[in-house]
Amino acid sequence: MIRLLVPAALLLGVAALAADNAPPADEKTQALVEGKLPDDPALPLVQSKCLLCHTGDYLTQQRLTEGQWQRTVDKMRRFGTPASEEEGKTIAAYLARNWTTDLPPPRPVRTPPPKGSVPGR
Repeated sequence: MIRLLVPAALLLGVAALAADNAPPADEKTQALVEGKLPDDPALPLVQSKCLLCHTGDYLTQQRLTEGQWQRTVDKMRRFGTPASEEEGKTIAAYLARNWTTDLPPPRPVRTPPPKGSVPGR
């Protein structure tokens, strides 16, 4: 039996090349990864019930199963969000349709440092 020892750096380089050459994600997936809230009949509920306390980024950075989304929405209702049980189910279904565990990770949010916090800027 012949064993080939491949340096980890070489394997990482090949993986990076494969990622660079991967086909681009479809437009909907790309929009979801970028944190855009897609049009949907449930969108006004999400905007009026969830975005009272959270930014859109807070929602769209998560990758949960449908059950996890439902438990999260139920928890928010216990914390006081003004959503009925039925509205909560609609919100959880919307989130579960879009931010699933198989969606690529979110892009990091890069905000510039506050003015004056970096010497010389």
